[in-house]
Amino acid sequence: MKAEKLGKFEYIFNPRTVAVIGASDSDGFSQALMGTKLRDNLFLVNPKYKELHGKRCYASILDIEDGIDYVVIAVPALLVPRVLVECIEKGVKAVHVFTAGFSETGAEERKVLEDEVQKIARGKVSLIGPNCMGICCPKSGLAFIPDVLTEEGPVGVISQSGTFAEQFLSIGKLRNVKFSKVISYGNAIDLDCPDFLEYLAHDSETEVIALYMEGTKNGKRLKAAMTEAAELKPVLVLKGGVTEHGRRAASSHTGSLAGSPEIWSSLFRQAGVIQVEDFDELLDTTLALSCVPLPSGKGTAIITNSGGFSVLETDLCVKAGLEVPQFTKETIAELRKMVPLAGTSINNPLDAWPIFYNMPGTTGTLADAIKTLSHDKNIHSIVLHFDEVRYLRHVLGEATENFLKELVKIMVQGCRYARDEMGKTIMICVSLDAYSEDEVDRRYHLLAKKAFEGEQFPVYPALGASIKALSNLYRYKAQYRNS
Repeated sequence: MKAEKLGKFEYIFNPRTVAVIGASDSDGFSQALMGTKLRDNLFLVNPKYKELHGKRCYASILDIEDGIDYVVIAVPALLVPRVLVECIEKGVKAVHVFTAGFSETGAEERKVLEDEVQKIARGKVSLIGPNCMGICCPKSGLAFIPDVLTEEGPVGVISQSGTFAEQFLSIGKLRNVKFSKVISYGNAIDLDCPDFLEYLAHDSETEVIALYMEGTKNGKRLKAAMTEAAELKPVLVLKGGVTEHGRRAASSHTGSLAGSPEIWSSLFRQAGVIQVEDFDELLDTTLALSCVPLPSGKGTAIITNSGGFSVLETDLCVKAGLEVPQFTKETIAELRKMVPLAGTSINNPLDAWPIFYNMPGTTGTLADAIKTLSHDKNIHSIVLHFDEVRYLRHVLGEATENFLKELVKIMVQGCRYARDEMGKTIMICVSLDAYSEDEVDRRYHLLAKKAFEGEQFPVYPALGASIKALSNLYRYKAQYRNS
């Protein structure tokens, strides 16, 4: 990317000063930015107020003495052209038009209004939107909803939908995903998806790109930008509007021409990006790509505590394109030293439930078992399934919490060795009955989840999600990183 274009994006993601035009006592942008490091360099504009959030409120951006790098426009659609002209007069570098009510409405007069805004901005200011949430950047403090900024991290998100970007950020924070930049670009009358792809492809702070899109104005340029990005880092894409009804919804949402699903799938394959099917799969796979090494093969070991579930888990892996191979004779011999014969299986999946609880007859810990599996030449990934909170409470009562803390510490130790010393891909499933209303169960579940997340392991609430994400990691490695 040319230096001139990089400089333009610097004002977008790392502005020195920000103004919200259309600020009020309830608008989300002012509230969000007041809680970040940009608070002291935030200017509020609305002629209806003299003061907002303890700060002076200006009647016009032209009344602000300081220079302004980045502006959020949150005024009614018919006022946007006049406000945009004032921003250009002020010398603003980048403008985010939050306002909706343009071409996405389908009304001809609103398409004309959008064309007017585009004409005003062209060549004079970088414009994001209209009809979008704009930019979130933890490093600079730029945010579009309150209380969602995460620690800085490796995940860049590009979303045509504002709500999608907001949900991905909010739920991602709960799942321990850490973001570099989150971008909502809406109707894209100036900066479009390919522009942001080109930037994130060369952004040293972004290691994984997650993309949600409904359509494009320039398929050739989009393909070129995707191809360039995918050659440098993993790119995951979720395409909205793959059904007839979905395409109609996309047209009314962002004014996009969605196209046929076959054409899009072909474009994604040719560009080298990984297409996913839904929001959860995009988030689950992004999480895994951001914190574990890619698997070197299909061989997957499953550690469980149920013979019945082990059958279903094997089926899930095979259906997802993975393999659940037999352990080598050496691995089985080592495991047999640790695990008693009765009621256990030291095949793959490993059902060695007594070792979870230091039962009589065990001579090693779960960490020892995990380390043993990590040395098996047939095993490239390990899925650890832990769902014993309720059982532990039933057996141990008040002693559960201390026992659980020690057990989790042991599991983390083994998983850390397998990942850091042996380079294995580790996926963690800490499951809890979704219908449980027991607060103690939930607290213990959170204890286990946080322990693994603290060591940067991807944690999933359901086994199927962890296996699907692992399958996507293998698919990416096999298709795009083995050449």
